[in-house]
Amino acid sequence: MLSDADGGVHMWKFSRAAACVGICLAMGGCTSLYHIHDPQTGVITAGELPYFLKSIRCEVVTFYQIERERRKAYLKIYKTRPEEAFDRYAHFDIDPFLYGTFFLELKVTDTGGFGSGTAFDYKRILSATSNEVTHVGPTASAQDTYDLIWSFLLKQNAQLASDTTPQAASSASYERGCYRGAPADLVELEALAENKYPERTAYKRIIVDASKPLAAWLRDNAILIAANDLTPAMPTERAEPAQMTYTFSIQVTGGVEAKYSLTSSRWTPAAVQASASAQQFSNLGIYINGPNAVLANGAKSGSAGYAEKAPPLGSKENPIYTTPLPGGEKSQEFPGGPAAGRPTGAGPRTKGFILAPVPVFPPTPTPTQ
Repeated sequence: MLSDADGGVHMWKFSRAAACVGICLAMGGCTSLYHIHDPQTGVITAGELPYFLKSIRCEVVTFYQIERERRKAYLKIYKTRPEEAFDRYAHFDIDPFLYGTFFLELKVTDTGGFGSGTAFDYKRILSATSNEVTHVGPTASAQDTYDLIWSFLLKQNAQLASDTTPQAASSASYERGCYRGAPADLVELEALAENKYPERTAYKRIIVDASKPLAAWLRDNAILIAANDLTPAMPTERAEPAQMTYTFSIQVTGGVEAKYSLTSSRWTPAAVQASASAQQFSNLGIYINGPNAVLANGAKSGSAGYAEKAPPLGSKENPIYTTPLPGGEKSQEFPGGPAAGRPTGAGPRTKGFILAPVPVFPPTPTPTQ
């Protein structure tokens, strides 16, 4: 049987150790920049990253080439057979002169500390009818977050290269091409996207819903987004696809919780509850740009226009004409009237323009969940 004296000594030692650990945890958040937890652990490791990045590159470039080939086939027949053109070759108009981009974010958050279950209740008997209880419930915690963001550019006119290296994997196998043998036509290209020839694939496919490769899934989404552009009732009713953005996130959390409790005639009770956890967060974002991607971003801030931009006032294309007024003042008139500088309305051939520079925002860490 544990005596009160022994229990008090034991509890004092435990409390002192717990206080030291709590102080270390609390101070760890301020000094942890000298001891960094590499975010390239857990869901995606540093050794796996080159292969994963190759998978993204190959899936997206496969999609680029599919859309370019579908657009060529669409333009050949859309004037004479518009319904057949859409049914067979609907596509997202990827601008070959723009960059596409994707980013990969890896984050790890380490948390540790004493929870609300930590309590020290010391009981002292004052008399036969009264007791005195002193309660202390200390808490301490530390949280460290480490974030890695990589951004990549992909030319949207990228072509799939033929891979002629042996099929056996090597330490640098992620440097090879995406497929063994270049696709000959659109039919073969779409079959590769659907993974109908897995023996020709030189990378690990990214699968959506456990059934469809990412390149084929992107193609299917391009068909959906094109429905209100390639088949409008009237040209002025078009909803023009400008940009496709996809973000995929994975969050994994694991931890441990421990609790110690002591009850005696003096301690009623004394309890220490500690916990530690690690949260790993992986985020992949893909941006695919059409010809009007910059206008879509400018429209969010009201800086994108759709009528022809007027030449500078006073230029050869837009000269200043003055006529005397009865009072001697002079007035300025535009050729053809005040509104001739910028036509009203926007026909199907009208090109948009940016009224003000579109702000550029650098990648920012995803808020901690």
